[in-house]
Amino acid sequence: MTSHDPIDISSLPDSPLPSVPLAVALQKAVALLETLTREQLEDIASGNGQLVYRPGPVRPVRREVAPRNPASADVAAAVVDINRMSTPAEVAEYLQRHDAQFTVPVLKQIARGLGPTVNATGRTKTQLRRDIIEGTAGFRVRSAAMSGGAWAREQ
Repeated sequence: MTSHDPIDISSLPDSPLPSVPLAVALQKAVALLETLTREQLEDIASGNGQLVYRPGPVRPVRREVAPRNPASADVAAAVVDINRMSTPAEVAEYLQRHDAQFTVPVLKQIARGLGPTVNATGRTKTQLRRDIIEGTAGFRVRSAAMSGGAWAREQ
């Protein structure tokens, strides 16, 4: 194509605004073209010169995000069940009984659903089970012991 050849209108994009990656690429291409000499620009315009794309370093592949609520476990039901339990042993037995369903991501969701007294940052099942036990029935047992034990007023 020479500078006198007409531009084929059908080859232009239909959308009035380019996509963000295209707009950024166009800005970078213009910045590059502005650094060239008049002779270099004439070579490109006449077809004697070329603009060449060279890929940069390989970008890491993005992993797909796992679903936040796996179908194998009912997080809401587990939260209700655990909140009904009164002793740490009951919670521990419940979590052990559902060990196959309660994967680490599910345990984290359960911990978040149980509220602020439960630490949801554990990385293993053991850590998360301990935090769930201590943050629910364990917390209630300790609170009851403190309010009804040594802290109680004598009358």
